Amino acid sequence: MKKSNDKLKNWIINSGISESSNDPLVNGAVHSFYDLKNNAFGFLYPEITGYFIDTMHFLYNTEKQEKYKLLAEASANWLIMVYEKYGGIVMGIENNAPTQNLSFSFDTGICSTSMFKCYELTNNKKYLNFGVSLLNWINSGSIENDGTILPFFDHNKKTFLENNDVWYKKKGCLNIKTAIPFFRYYKISNSIEFLELAKRICDSYLLFQRNDGSFSMHIDSSVTNLHTQCYALEGLFFAYYVTKEQRYLEACEKSLDWCVNNIENDGSIRLWFGNKYKSKASYPIAQLIRLMILFDSCENNIKYKEIIIKLMNFLISFQVENPNPHASGGFIEEITKSIFGWKKNSRINSWGSMFSLQAINWFENYEKFNLKSIHYLY
Repeated sequence: MKKSNDKLKNWIINSGISESSNDPLVNGAVHSFYDLKNNAFGFLYPEITGYFIDTMHFLYNTEKQEKYKLLAEASANWLIMVYEKYGGIVMGIENNAPTQNLSFSFDTGICSTSMFKCYELTNNKKYLNFGVSLLNWINSGSIENDGTILPFFDHNKKTFLENNDVWYKKKGCLNIKTAIPFFRYYKISNSIEFLELAKRICDSYLLFQRNDGSFSMHIDSSVTNLHTQCYALEGLFFAYYVTKEQRYLEACEKSLDWCVNNIENDGSIRLWFGNKYKSKASYPIAQLIRLMILFDSCENNIKYKEIIIKLMNFLISFQVENPNPHASGGFIEEITKSIFGWKKNSRINSWGSMFSLQAINWFENYEKFNLKSIHYLY
């Protein structure tokens, strides 16, 4: 595992997935993926740049190397520039222009969390204040009375909206994770307002969780997506960590047990349930490993240990062995099924690799792990 972890960490820092440049328009930005087939990086992705800051925060607190602070700060400064230039945390940037003139509530929440972590690393209140401003932006019109969140802000129409164009433009269970930065700021400020907002968002799980423990991707949908379900559970685990309300942990256990029942003999689990797509992806498996480790730490037992080992063995199969320095050590995004069988795609996924780095580290430290480590979850 250590060899795999070292290769993965090297890919995240040195492959070029994170930009290091004298140009402030790109310095610190993180690409969405590296495409092995086309030998090219994908668009710059603000949300994933937030995850990169979180990863540097995690690595600094593991290794205490100053370089991680500097990398986090460069990425935080790039996100601030993006917000000031485009009026929000736009979804993606390509050729110095947004891929869509939209800002997503979920992405903005992720970047708010990363700002609070950058503030922890640097003690620079610029990052704290910017993180709070992102929460105020989310709270300016996206949070509904029932705790669901309107997914995007249309900069042309100047309003928060949802539509059926694509799954992430419709209110979904993934936005339960958006409660985390509100909880984090409550821990910093003791603001009851932010605590209540966080709990309202988390309590929307009642609208999404089915009796069998799975989560509808959208309210009353027949589709479950493992990635968005794991995002919901991350929000609920953080709610339990902060409030100690047992119902949040019980909802997580019920969902994890549903996942266990859908894990195949080789340690794999499908990304989609209830629709035609046949794929297995690295990033939700890494998320699931972390969630199971968190649960076992809550209960001080080894309920999921054997399942975690199976999942980890499958996850490692996504790692790339390739002499290309832009590729070596990263984790492939997914495998898809056709009439010819299962086949790996050509994209090395940035967030899947970051999630996997933490999953491997937590797995290696399983025996001494405790719930306080949720502070480093991203």
